Amino acid sequence: MERRIAAILAADMVGFSRLTELDETGTLVRQKQHRLDLIDPTIQKYNGRIIKLTGDGMIAEFSSVVEATQCAVIVQGEMAARESDVPEDRRIQYRIAVHLGDIVFDDGDIYGDGVNIAARLEGIAEPGGIVVSGTAYDMLKSQVDVGYRTLGEKKLKNIERPVRVYQVTAVDAVAPRRIPRRGIISAALIAIVAAVFLGWLYLRPDFTPVDPAQMALELPAKPSIAVLPYEMRGETTSQDWLADGLTESIISTLSLSPDMIVMSRATMQNYKNRGVTASDVARELGVRYILSGSVLRSGDTLRVTTELADAIKGRQVWSLQNDSAPDDLIALQDSISRQIFEELSVSLTVGEGARTWIERAGGFETYVAVIKGRAAFQEFSPDGHANAERIWSKLYRSDPDNAFFNYLMGYIHWQKVVLGISTDSARDWGKSTKYSNLALEIEEFGEGYTLAALLKQGSRSFDEAIALADKAISLSPGSGDANALAGLVKIQSGQPREGLALMERGMRLEPDYPDYVPQYVNLARMELGLYAEAKKLAEEVLASDTKDVRAKPNAAAVLTAIAVFEGDMEAARVQAANLLKLHPQASGAATRTNYASFKQQDFIEKYANALVQAGVPEQ
Repeated sequence: MERRIAAILAADMVGFSRLTELDETGTLVRQKQHRLDLIDPTIQKYNGRIIKLTGDGMIAEFSSVVEATQCAVIVQGEMAARESDVPEDRRIQYRIAVHLGDIVFDDGDIYGDGVNIAARLEGIAEPGGIVVSGTAYDMLKSQVDVGYRTLGEKKLKNIERPVRVYQVTAVDAVAPRRIPRRGIISAALIAIVAAVFLGWLYLRPDFTPVDPAQMALELPAKPSIAVLPYEMRGETTSQDWLADGLTESIISTLSLSPDMIVMSRATMQNYKNRGVTASDVARELGVRYILSGSVLRSGDTLRVTTELADAIKGRQVWSLQNDSAPDDLIALQDSISRQIFEELSVSLTVGEGARTWIERAGGFETYVAVIKGRAAFQEFSPDGHANAERIWSKLYRSDPDNAFFNYLMGYIHWQKVVLGISTDSARDWGKSTKYSNLALEIEEFGEGYTLAALLKQGSRSFDEAIALADKAISLSPGSGDANALAGLVKIQSGQPREGLALMERGMRLEPDYPDYVPQYVNLARMELGLYAEAKKLAEEVLASDTKDVRAKPNAAAVLTAIAVFEGDMEAARVQAANLLKLHPQASGAATRTNYASFKQQDFIEKYANALVQAGVPEQ
């Protein structure tokens, strides 16, 4: 069980039953699109996460009341614009409430007074409106002194004490009045200035941001973290060993991740008691994220507080607080270290799917094995595949009835075929299908349907593949992997626009997204004529330290083809030479073979021909 203070956003659709009765299909399609394009990305943008879906609504958690309220304002403003062309009686509107309170996590569920109050407050909001509780307002008013109207104290169902409530408004609470014509321009200018000012208040950094160019070392492509020695506070500041032991445990645990770069304990000991800022540490070590914290011992209670800061943005990302009895300090260290590992996985690498993976894998140790195998798998090389097969096969043998482990084994045999290292492609394709089916028989989950969709797409059963991809998204709308892989299937099955949107969403949901993603995003962008966006992403891949052996040749091929499409043959020849340097076996025929499972073969032919025109051999 975990208890902490958090900003809670509760949202619910107004009149859902009535709207679905009027137009069930249209309402559900628009609702899904609003989630996909607006609501979920905005929650993530403001460092929130959806922790519970409630039918036609949701509960989201934020570490900052300011960010939760800013998220609510953006969503409500955009929703009004997105639904403006819909008849008024069929418009989708949400009520939103923001509250700062106590929440409890236990066995995958969330509850507590904080959640209950937020859910009750949401019903007070007007359609398309926002209300905040008194505790949230007390945090907001010191930063934003406008835009609130008091609704007084409200008695909420099943809540013992009345709750102060404030309505978020566009201007101060004043009686409606008619604005003279000569005042319209002045009012508009004031509104613009106020909007800019409020935006600055919301987005201003918490501390001085660091320019990567000023860092002593080049910033790595992977998330890089320095853990400052925890400070001992309170009655027993002499017990530094408590804080030192926790610091060592956290660094050791984070170092298990193949997706993060963590500064060593010896390096970080040099910063003990130096009073340095997050900006100083980031600049000296060439890292982006700084983890810091304190240990407070008071009687029989040990309080550990942890904060994660982004030095590039100059902002705190999140904070955690744990209160425990110091009966078993080793168990306490392990618990806190693993919680921080999970939070960093969510914030910096795997995304929200990390929580589900830990649960499906059966615990922390097996989750670490899963992501180590995943890092090897995503190298898309024979050596990487061998390492992934070794790690994941061991997990499967330990629990052959685990749906997630069957799913991983399905991908092992799928990759053998894709990499061309299978000695019997038909047999491995069949094994992949068998493991995929077993995984879904044991448990239906979104990622499981992505493998089923890829197998159907690889067999050119495009309609079935698209249906399975849609099923994956419906079950796991917040999974970076589910969105990216479902998007991949749709791009290859003749729906580049829909697939591109899903893959881009997957990139947002999974901060350290897999290296295969840019190539398929760029193929869709090229097919849709979005050349500038494709070039930018391809150049980023070429400048990266990716371990995927296909990534840089694919990026060079994208730049070569786009130069041909834009009629710049001189640039095309330069890019083609770079492609052949990176991958001497590149050819037009190999390109056609690599993308033979694409439905839209006319585009693949255009792509392969462009490479040949630029100087890549046909055979």
